[in-house]
Amino acid sequence: MSYSKEHMDKKAQITIFIIIGIVIVGAVISVFAFKNNLKLKFLNPESEKIQVFVESCIEDVGKEVIYEIGQKGGYYFPPNFSTLTGIPYYYANNTNKMPSKKQIEEEISFYASAKLFFCTKNFVDFPNMEIEQGEINVKTIIENDKVVLDVKYPLSIIQEKNTILIQDFKNIEIPVRLGIVYDSIEKIINEQLDYESICLSCILEIVLENDLYVDLLDYDEETVIFIFRDENSKINDETFEFVFANKYDIQEE
Repeated sequence: MSYSKEHMDKKAQITIFIIIGIVIVGAVISVFAFKNNLKLKFLNPESEKIQVFVESCIEDVGKEVIYEIGQKGGYYFPPNFSTLTGIPYYYANNTNKMPSKKQIEEEISFYASAKLFFCTKNFVDFPNMEIEQGEINVKTIIENDKVVLDVKYPLSIIQEKNTILIQDFKNIEIPVRLGIVYDSIEKIINEQLDYESICLSCILEIVLENDLYVDLLDYDEETVIFIFRDENSKINDETFEFVFANKYDIQEE
């Protein structure tokens, strides 16, 4: 039986695809096997203590930074356009000055990264272990009812002749409704653009809808301080608060 050149080319192509498929399957199996071996190494008692310790530090630092961020209107250090006491203006001259949610996420990430190193204290609590540290990088995601921290913190744990690597600490959740608080304030600021003075009915409707509380304090003749409280969010038994200022153009009669 004779075969045409076209038939033989197709058969060769099929053979190549089969070989490629086998190689891909083998690679996938190898990757999973490698990951499983790493996971088994990670589960030894000593490295597990390190992992739990770092996760606890991430949670503690995350709570501390988020609480401070709330007290300072989304910033760890106040921006230039703030009151003398460091409270940022969110509205002035009929302009929205509110930071974006991404800006606040980056603010949390930056200061959580800086503080995490001091929380682990160079692992002095583990004197019998040799631990080498890499650069810390934190990614923050603000969701409606929680703040999620994904941390890359490369650690080399050297035990006798073995080195165990840990670097990813994912989905550390801080149960604070920062997303709901932020979205509520953003809506209030956007509605404020249609009014010359404080729209109390707008504020009342939004806080009731989202189960929030708000206190308004006179700072000076033009400035009002807003303190949003969320009794559903506690950080170390303290109610989460978010503080900012609005500046109104008061017309003298």
